[in-house]
Amino acid sequence: MRRVVLWASQRTEVLALIKTTTDLNIRDFRWAVVRSQKTGGMEVARLEYDRSGRHHFFQFDRHQGQHYAIYTAGNDGDVEEHFPGTWERQALHFAGWAARVDAEERGGRLPRSP
Repeated sequence: MRRVVLWASQRTEVLALIKTTTDLNIRDFRWAVVRSQKTGGMEVARLEYDRSGRHHFFQFDRHQGQHYAIYTAGNDGDVEEHFPGTWERQALHFAGWAARVDAEERGGRLPRSP
C-alpha cells in the first residue's frame, strides 16, 4: 500500500495553526495513518482530536493527485468532504475545522464549514 502522508513542514504548519489560532491543547491531538477514502491502495495522514468524550478528525486525503479534506463536523458525527486541490487551500480548510472544534470546546455552536 502506498503511503502519502504530510511533509514535516506541513505537519509543523498544522500544529502551528492550532497553537496560534485556538485555545486547544496540542497534546489532545494525535497523528494516525489510515486508508484513503478517495484513492484505493493509498494510506494518508489523519489528525485526531480526543478530549472529554469528544472525538473529531481531519483527514488529509488525496484525490486525483491533489489534496482532499475529510473531517468530522461536530459532535453530531456528520462528516464533511471538500476538494481544495492545493496545500494552501487544504490548510485553510484545516484552520476552519480547528476553529470549529475550538468553538465547540468552549461551549459554542459550530459555524458551518468555509
